[in-house]
Parts: sequence; structure tokens; C-alpha cells
Amino acid sequence: MKKWITLLIIAILVVLLIVVIFLNRASAQSVSERTATSTQLPVYLTYTVTKENETVEIVGQVTADTRSVASKVSGDVLELYVQEGDYVQSGQRIAKIDDTDYQIEYLSALNNYKTSPTEINRLNLEVAKKNLENTIVTSPVNGVVQSVDVSEGDRVSVGTAIVEIVETDTLRVEGSIDEYDLKNVKEGMKAVFTFEQLGLTLTGKVKRISPVAETSGGVTVIPVEFSFDQTPPEIVIPGLTCNVEIIIREATSSFFVPKEAVRQDQNGYYVMKQTSEGPQKVYVEIGEEVNEKIEIKKGVSEGDVLLLVPSQEEIQRLRTRQGLPVFGPGGGRAR
Repeated sequence: MKKWITLLIIAILVVLLIVVIFLNRASAQSVSERTATSTQLPVYLTYTVTKENETVEIVGQVTADTRSVASKVSGDVLELYVQEGDYVQSGQRIAKIDDTDYQIEYLSALNNYKTSPTEINRLNLEVAKKNLENTIVTSPVNGVVQSVDVSEGDRVSVGTAIVEIVETDTLRVEGSIDEYDLKNVKEGMKAVFTFEQLGLTLTGKVKRISPVAETSGGVTVIPVEFSFDQTPPEIVIPGLTCNVEIIIREATSSFFVPKEAVRQDQNGYYVMKQTSEGPQKVYVEIGEEVNEKIEIKKGVSEGDVLLLVPSQEEIQRLRTRQGLPVFGPGGGRAR
């Protein structure tokens, strides 16, 4: 009987111990949650004022015109002077067509003209001379041979393609801007092309903005064409992609800051500047708004740290869009 009483007491003690442990943990968790909440609020976003260009960034692709060089006479291909990948200049020899028959025609026409210098004989002589000259196929442009479409010994007719040449003089970058950026991008604006895969950066300009928008997958964009300031190196070929920065406004004495940093009261526009003594209210003179940023003409200096206090719903959106760090009270990073 005593044994059963002892076991019952032990069981009761165990149950009480479990209840006490559970209550302690629940209380600790509640305190922890309250503490975490209190340390997370209020939350600030910080923005360091910098002097930088205002840009629109897109992805572009290098393209160029392609010229098909065809034979202007019929005959057998005796020689090819180029192969795929060769760089050729305007006027450079590409192929040789058998000219035996054309030499005979020319000599015959020349003899007829000398014997009887009539207008028709003169015209026949000019045609025969031109045909003889056309047995040498030359490049009409500067460029790179993309393909050779015949082989030595092949019989070609008038209009048969001999080679395809990519015109390096027409190398350009093509891309598309969002419809919301159309009001900011203008023809003639500077552009910077970054070819990360080549470790190469080139400059150019906005050459043409399409007058017609395009819609794909529910997104409306406007095609834009860019020119290079200088002829690109041979390593830049059609089909390559690059990052394009369109400089819509070059850095000046004013600064552009996120529009969430600027507030207004009865005295005007102001920002909250982070200082060693805490946040300081500073009135500013603003300018125009570009790409979700506002121009500040007076009131801030390069290196100033401004405080942004967005709503909780905007925190993640702002951090993603602006790439800004999030801070809590005392300057520590919010978690």
C-alpha cells in the first residue's frame, strides 16, 4: 500500500514539474516576441547622398546589316580569295569567274567599234568591257565574311550569291525601353555599353526611338537603336548582348534622392538627416522628379545620410528597388 502511495506522489510531482516548465517557456517566448517587436520598430531606410548620373538601364544586343554579294556574270568559279571569318575592305577581291568568253566578246566588240564607230557598236563595247570587269567579284563594303556560299569549280549564274558579309560600318546596339521611361529618353542622349563577358566598355548615343510601341506578354516596350561613338574592336560581333546605361541626366551640383526621403510641412519641403545627435530636420529646395527620385538643388551635401520612414508594406519594395540597407533605432541593422 505504501508503495502505491509513493508512486502516486512521484507521478504528481512529475506532472507539476512539466506544467511549470511549459509555463516558463511560454512566458519566455512571449517576452522574446515583445522584445523583438519593440526592437524592430520604428524601422528606417537610409540613403547616402551621392553625385551620380541618372540613368535608364536595359539589356541590348549587337546587330548589323548583312550584304549578300552576288555574281553579275555567269561562269565557272576559278578562284576564291576569302574564307569565312575573314575581314574584307570595300573593293577587295572575293572571287574570280572564268573570263575566257568575256575576253573574246570584248575583243570582238572592240574590233567592231574600230571598224565602224557607230553608237550601237560603242554601247556593245561598253557592255562587253563591263562584263569582263565583273568576272572579278569584289566586296562592296567593309565587313566580316559570314559565309562563303560557293566552291571553286562551281558554275554560277547572274545573281548567284558568292558570300555573305556583315557590314562592320553598320554595327549598332538594339534594345527596348519601358513605356514609363519614354518621357525621359531622347535621341542623342549618351549611352554606355558594358560587355561583361568581354571585360569591355564602349560608349555611344541613342540614335533612334521607334515611333511605334510593341506589346509582348502584356508588357509594352519601345524599340531603341544605339550607335557606337567609335568603330568597335573586331571582338564585338552581331548577336552579343550587353548592359546599356542611357544617361538621361549627368551629375551636376544638385543631387537626386529617393522621393520617400522628401517630406513637406507648412514651411516647405524637408529631409531628415542622420547626425551624431540624432535625426535633424533640414529644409531643402527641390527640382524635378525623375525615375522615382527627386532633385535637391539646395540643402544637402554629398555624403549626407538621409532617413526614410516608409510604411511596413513598402520596406521590402524599397529595399529591392533602391538596394538600400534597413536600420533600426540606434543605427543598428534591423532584422
